[in-house]
Parts: sequence; C-alpha cells; structure tokens
Amino acid sequence: MEYPTDPTVKKRIDSIDLFKGIAIIVIAWKHTYHPQCLDLISVSSLFFIISGFFIKDAPFLPFLKKKIRTILIPFLFFYLLSYLARLLFYIGHHRTLYGFEWDSFWDLFSISNSPLYLSVNIPLWFLVCLFVMEIIFWGINRVIGKKIRTYAFLAVIATIYIFFGFIGNWRTPLMLNTAIECLPYFIIGNLFGLTVSRYLVEKPHLRFIIAAISIALFAGLQYLPSNLSILPFIKSISLFTALLTLLTYAEGNRSAIANFVRTCGESSLLIMGLHVIILAPLQTVIYTLIGQENILAGIICLALTLLIIYLLIPVVNKYIPWAVGKKR
Repeated sequence: MEYPTDPTVKKRIDSIDLFKGIAIIVIAWKHTYHPQCLDLISVSSLFFIISGFFIKDAPFLPFLKKKIRTILIPFLFFYLLSYLARLLFYIGHHRTLYGFEWDSFWDLFSISNSPLYLSVNIPLWFLVCLFVMEIIFWGINRVIGKKIRTYAFLAVIATIYIFFGFIGNWRTPLMLNTAIECLPYFIIGNLFGLTVSRYLVEKPHLRFIIAAISIALFAGLQYLPSNLSILPFIKSISLFTALLTLLTYAEGNRSAIANFVRTCGESSLLIMGLHVIILAPLQTVIYTLIGQENILAGIICLALTLLIIYLLIPVVNKYIPWAVGKKR
C-alpha cells in the first residue's frame, strides 16, 4: 500500500516552504499581542493539513523509529528545556522557589479533554497531537484497500464529524481525543495536498479564480449563523487553498523577505519549540519600555524573537540537529 508520490521525486514546491514560514510566524505572533483578526485563523489546523502532505508508507517499526526521531525526541528536548526555563523565570521573578508548581512537569500525562494542558510550553501540544495522529493514520491506512483508499478516508472524516461532540468530551491521555478531532485536516492534506499544490504551480491562469473563490468562501463562512462542527474544517481548507494559491505567485522569489520566510518554514520545528521561551522575558521588557501592551509592542517582541531564533538556526543544525529531528 502506497502513499501519494514522494515529493522529493519531483521538483520541490517552493510555495509550500513559504506557506510553512508564514504559518509559523503567525503562530509566534498569536502568542504575543496581536490583531484580533488573527484569532479567526486556526493556524494549527493549517499545519496539520500540510503535515499530511509528506507522510510515507513504511513497515511499523521503521515508521515508528522515524516519528520518534522527527517528532518525539524534539518534543522531549523542548519540553525539558521549557521546564528549566519556567523554573529560572520563577526564580528571577520571585527570588525563591517557594510556591513553584513542580507537578506542572506531569501535565503531559494528564487525562483531559483540552488540547492546551501543557502549561510548561503550550505550543508543544501540537507535537504530541501530531505524533498520536500519525500513528492512528498509519493504522487506518494499513487496514483499508488501495482501490478504496480515498473513499475510505473520506468516510473516516464523515464519521469523525458525526461523533465530533462526543469525541471532544472524552477525557484522554496524550491528547488522543484531540488527535482524532484534528485527523480530518491531516487526511485531507494527504489525499489532495500535493496534487493541488502542483496543479496551482502548473496552471497559473487559474490561480486568481481559485484564490478569489477560496477567500470568498472563507469570508462567507465567518458570518454563517451555524454551529456545525464541520464548518471550521471547511474554513481551514478554504483559507489553506487561498494562501497556498497566492503564494504560488512568489514561487522562486529570492528577495530578502522571501528568503527569511522560507528559512522560517524550513525551521518551523525550532520556532515552534523555542519561541515561547524567548517571548516570555522579552514581553516583560518591551511592555515595560513602551508602557502598555499594544500591536506595536507585539510586533517588536515577534521581530526580536524571530531574529534570535534565526541566528540560532545554523548553530542548532550543526551541533544538535537531533533536537529538530534532523540527522547530522
């Protein structure tokens, strides 16, 4: 049983790297002061979609070994680093360890129905969820036939949304419930992501029409008076398509801004794991200097955080590549 064609076989799609860069920058921005319009976007769902592009079929043990190397080990590294940083921040603020929540370390193993119970470093919930999600996806993919693969996975998506409220009320360890809730994004990315991405690159005369329709659909759904659980899924797909389509216009662009965004996309795991640790002390300093929390302060915090991480990228890649899932 095979997954879609390995993306390395064909020319790399530059707009995907640009998309990942913009998405991870928005995630970092949402964790400091930001415009309210950003809250309309579930950026994590966009990352789940793009994560589904590249998963490849393999026997279980090699598959698990790769996921441990590329997801679980980086998660553990940033989780331990975040716990140490939390400890140091507490000492710096209170000049004592009295009252420190030592048991916050065990949030990882809490049984909860919320995806945000990793108080040590909240964005790391995404990595736990992705790891569990990919194991689930591997299992489903192994039991369905190749000929009915697309229809079977669409049936899985339909089933999840039929029982969506029930799944969301589960209290599970390791975010099993959230992994199942978010699985449709991963599936849709795997089934259609690379095909659509290549189509957008190869059919430039249709880009404007596709982008316009996708943006109109996303905007229209924002004001639809309905609480259907599948609506966020449709909104995310329409926004994903719109952004990816628009970014095809920057395919191959080598300006300083495009290169920076591209580098952020290639180092999204490092930004995911590190930005909160850097933002925490920066926000205290910047908000104090400016005198209030506002969008300007948020932009300054974001820019400084990304600059620091940008400077760390070559160091991490050279000396501790395992921390971001890479081989030497």
